[in-house]
Amino acid sequence: MDTLTQGNRGWWQSAPCVLAVLFACAVLPVIMFGSDATSEASDEAAAHLPTVLQFAAQLPTPDLRDYPSATGPGYHLLMAVPARMGVGVHGLRIIGSLAGLALVLLVWRTAARAAGPAVALALALPLLVSTYVLSGSAWLTTDVLSVLIGTTMVAISAWWMPTTRTFLTLAVLFVAALSVRQTNVFLAAPILAAGILGSPLGRSASDAEQWSGDEPRSWSRLGAACLALLPAALLLLALVNLWGGLMPATFRSLHDKGLSLVAPAYGLALLGTWAAIALLPMAPEVLHTVRRHALAITLVASLAFLGAVVADSTWSVEQGRWGGAYWMIVKAFPAIGGRSIVIVTAAVVGAVLAAVLWIRAAEIRRGRQATIVLVSLLALMVVQAGNSQVWQRYFDPTILIALAWLISLGINRTRPHSAGRAVLGALLLAGVQATISTLDYWIPVFR
Repeated sequence: MDTLTQGNRGWWQSAPCVLAVLFACAVLPVIMFGSDATSEASDEAAAHLPTVLQFAAQLPTPDLRDYPSATGPGYHLLMAVPARMGVGVHGLRIIGSLAGLALVLLVWRTAARAAGPAVALALALPLLVSTYVLSGSAWLTTDVLSVLIGTTMVAISAWWMPTTRTFLTLAVLFVAALSVRQTNVFLAAPILAAGILGSPLGRSASDAEQWSGDEPRSWSRLGAACLALLPAALLLLALVNLWGGLMPATFRSLHDKGLSLVAPAYGLALLGTWAAIALLPMAPEVLHTVRRHALAITLVASLAFLGAVVADSTWSVEQGRWGGAYWMIVKAFPAIGGRSIVIVTAAVVGAVLAAVLWIRAAEIRRGRQATIVLVSLLALMVVQAGNSQVWQRYFDPTILIALAWLISLGINRTRPHSAGRAVLGALLLAGVQATISTLDYWIPVFR
């Protein structure tokens, strides 16, 4: 195992316990004693709980044609089983919150493969205290389960050898992901990336993306990746045919009223903001990388700028550009020609720092894993353009996960100062996330 702290076995046992205790303290009191004062609570009351109860009453033959949710029926069918058995709302919330705990532990364990369990503990904290993970775990929503399945798929695609077993596992998970949320179609990207890198085409990738696990390369691996997409594609086609559109009719006027071309730039802006905080203690290393790869970084920054100025990026409820603290920051600053200076600037920073993190991973032969993580994140941002509502909750958890993993992939024994700086940066970002959660989550529910 390639870690900085392989000899310190105590962290492998204590870190997940610490994360579990922190998560329980942050979520269980809200479930049991908090008021329904967040947007996730409103979603539970208006959409997800009624759907769960409707399916529970209709089991074993629930009506999937029209129900009060914009998402696939997978989450609601899963929760309908304990509901049918008589489990109450608080019990259902506790069951649902297990997805949030599993997500945090998965992110920690994957980061620990590269950076060691102690550093990974710090890297997982911003996700743990994120308002969207906490709120999505405390109330019945599809958000966290969707992110958990998607994160599992990215981890498998990036770290497992591209064997038949791997692609069979991904095929099953892809069906589960699309059954929970239609926008999980972006998860075709990591599957195809793993298939391409495991095929002879992978030899044309950069030296940094060569991995012994991809050998011997075979066209059958790319074929297996393509076949792994078919069951989920058939499921999505069946649901679209059943609904007569991309979602049940009730929510079509909200989420399916046109493209949101600002979504990729918005996602990059969020990435740039959180990455700038997390990498602040690593500024000397970041600047060193930028100087050594100035031409490539300049090209990346230029492309990001051009992409960010394509679409209107001002705050607008009518156009779906609202929902989340970041949009309030955008609203507070001026725009030029309908282009927010916050989003344009931060999107360029996000692209640059993503490139820096990829380069750092590639320099220590982890480019293959970093490539799949980045491809998945960018695919999410592109697919979200199909959603008329560009809400922060659709981006934030996945960005925090990708950031934790990309930072971890750039840490090893040849960089003795990176681990401590990464821990400090992660604690800074966790402090920012905890502040947002205090204002949007803890204070409102216990006011």
